[in-house]
Amino acid sequence: MAFDHGWYQARWRQFRSIAGLVAITWSVLTARPWAPPPLAALVLAVGGWLVRLLFERQPRLVVAGTSLSALGGVVLSTTNPRSAALGYVAAACVAAGARLPWRWSAPLVTLVGVAQTAGHLVLHRPFIWHVVTAVGVAACWLAGVVRRQAEDRAEQAQLLVAETRLAQQEQARAAALAERARIAREIHDVLAHALAALSVQLETADALLEGGRTGQARATLGRARQLTREGLAETRRAIGALRGDTLPLPELLSGLTEGYAADAGAAVQSTVDGPVRDLPPDVTLALYRTAQEALTNVRKHAPGASVTVRLCYAPEAVRLTVLSEGGSTAAPDPEPSGYGLTGLRERAELAGGTFEAGPDRTGWRVDVRIPA
Repeated sequence: MAFDHGWYQARWRQFRSIAGLVAITWSVLTARPWAPPPLAALVLAVGGWLVRLLFERQPRLVVAGTSLSALGGVVLSTTNPRSAALGYVAAACVAAGARLPWRWSAPLVTLVGVAQTAGHLVLHRPFIWHVVTAVGVAACWLAGVVRRQAEDRAEQAQLLVAETRLAQQEQARAAALAERARIAREIHDVLAHALAALSVQLETADALLEGGRTGQARATLGRARQLTREGLAETRRAIGALRGDTLPLPELLSGLTEGYAADAGAAVQSTVDGPVRDLPPDVTLALYRTAQEALTNVRKHAPGASVTVRLCYAPEAVRLTVLSEGGSTAAPDPEPSGYGLTGLRERAELAGGTFEAGPDRTGWRVDVRIPA
C-alpha cells in the first residue's frame, strides 16, 4: 500500500487541534480562583471549534465554526479573564488565516478584534490591553496565513514530485517500447530474410529431387547450408548491435559485395573514402541493412546489374551510396517482404539521418547520410 503523505498530515493536524481544544477547555474549567464559565459560551467555543475542524473542506461551515468559537472565547475571556479562554480566540484567528481566503478571513478577524476590545472596555482595562489585543489578533491571523502558504507550497511540491515521477514512468515506458520495436525490427530483418531465402532453396531442392536431378539438388542444399550459416552470422551481428558492440562496417560491406558477386556473377565495386572510424552500433547497423536491402533488391529487380557501393567517412557525416547499373531497371516495391525501404528510412531517421532511394540515369540509387 502506497504511503499517502497528505492523508497522514491531515490526520496529524486534526489530532493536534483536538489536543489543543482539550487543553484549553480543561484550563477554562479548572481556572483558579474558581469562577464557573457561562455554559452557553463554553458550548459555542467548543462546538464552533469542532465544526471548523470536522468540516474544514466546506468554507461556509468553517466561517460559521470559526465565528462561533471566537465569540465563545470572547465571552469566556470577559467573564473569566484569569482562564485560558483567550486560546479560543487565538485559535480562531489562526484558523481563519490558514483555512479561509483573504476576503473572508480579514473581515472575520477584524470583528473578533472589535469584540475583544469591547470586552476589555466592559472590564475597564487600561489602553495597553487594547493594543495587545490588536497586535495579538493580527499576529495570530498572520501566523495562519503563513501556515496556509507553507501548506500550499508543500502541496505544490508534492504535485510536482508526482508529475515528475509520472513523466519518468512515461519516459521509461517509451524507452521500453522503443527498445522492443528495435529488437522486433532486428528479429524481423534477420529471420524474415534468412528463412525466406532458405525456404526457397529447400523447395527448389525438393523439386529437383522429385525430378531425379540429384546433382543440382545437392548444389541447392549446399546453398541452403550457406544461407543457414549466413543467417546465424546475421543473428550474432544483430545481437552484438543490440548489446552495443562495435561492428566493423567496411568488412561487413565487403562481405556483402563479395557474396553478391559470387551469386550474380556481376561486377561489383566497393570503395571506402576517408579515415575509417568506429560508429555507434545503431548507425553501423542502419548502414549495413541499407546496403544489404539494396543488393537484395538488385537481385530481385535487376539481375546481372553491376553495383557500386561507396562508403564515405566525412568529418560531419557518414554516407553510404549503392548504385546499380544495367540489367532490369524496374523500381523495387516500396514494401517488399523482408526489410522494405520504409524500414530502412525509419532506421536512418532514428539514427538522425536521411534516406533516399530512386531511379538514377543508368539504374537505381540508394543513398543514406547520417551525421557523425
